[in-house]
Amino acid sequence: DARLPLVSMTAVFRSGLLAETPQTNGVTRLMAKALLKGTKTRTAEQIANQIEAVGGSIGSDAGNNSCSVSLHVTKPDLKLGVDLLSDVLLNATMPEKAVAREKEVQMAGLKEEDEQPATVARNILRAALFGDHPYALRANGSPDSVQRLTQKDLLDFRDRYLVAKNGVISVFGDVKAAEVKQILEQTLSAMKPGALALTDAHPAAPLRQMTNVESQKEKAQGVIMVGYRGVDIFSKDRHALELIDEASSDLGSRFFIRIREQMGLAYYVGASQMQGLVPGLFAFYLGTDPQKIEPVKTALLDEIRKLASDGLTSEELMRAKKKLIGQQQIANQSNDSFGYQCALDELYGLG
Repeated sequence: DARLPLVSMTAVFRSGLLAETPQTNGVTRLMAKALLKGTKTRTAEQIANQIEAVGGSIGSDAGNNSCSVSLHVTKPDLKLGVDLLSDVLLNATMPEKAVAREKEVQMAGLKEEDEQPATVARNILRAALFGDHPYALRANGSPDSVQRLTQKDLLDFRDRYLVAKNGVISVFGDVKAAEVKQILEQTLSAMKPGALALTDAHPAAPLRQMTNVESQKEKAQGVIMVGYRGVDIFSKDRHALELIDEASSDLGSRFFIRIREQMGLAYYVGASQMQGLVPGLFAFYLGTDPQKIEPVKTALLDEIRKLASDGLTSEELMRAKKKLIGQQQIANQSNDSFGYQCALDELYGLG
């Protein structure tokens, strides 16, 4: 859109939880944050000053199947943006002092998570559903695993996963494709080719029976989660589950109306899912008064059974379709979200 001279660049690489072990849990997120803490030619302060001087921004993140570095500038600063992105990807030094600070931040986040009932419940659910599979691990690592991580661990992880054949770079905005291609080829020519990662990732072992897991904490809120093994991003059932997720999560859902509005038993209620390179999970959740756990659990399981037996009503299905289409149309108006999603689709082979 020539009326908005904004350019969004995103580099995504296969990695994330699926590339971690209990010993290295948290390495993807720590590495992603450490990437921005200095390169062979720029300090962290210089990176921040240069991007902020032109009104831009740079950030990094990690997920279940990937990590990313995103940068936003205006069209006149395209070359600066590409140069900064390339410098971070190719030349990050991850200074030990900076790594130590980021470890403290990450471990503080873990302590904060342990005080949030919904997060604790989600972690317990994932551990029960996935056992010794990487998807059972915590997104930010465990206190022990993060504490053990070293500068060398981060650099080795970077060298293994931030390679040409394992990544995709998207550039969205009022730019010319030929110009962008030429600039990127020049600045990233030194990136090691490497290989596409996680091509042999295995799903978790089959569940043999239903499991109930409880954790007692002195909190004013109780959380119930009912989880199931889900699908991967290549499954033909992916979109059906997205519709069920949406239909079960809004203010007009059968769960919200019965359990929260009619029975007054829940603070919140909904559904969520995780899809990845291997099958993830689908879960229903709610928050309630700890004294109401039993009646609210009965109501929740009853509604889940009805949904499994009868499916969505035509009204629920139509409402979910309209909401998902509307949300996608809104997301497509943003260079950031549209570019990021296109990069992931390309990275995962979805086209």
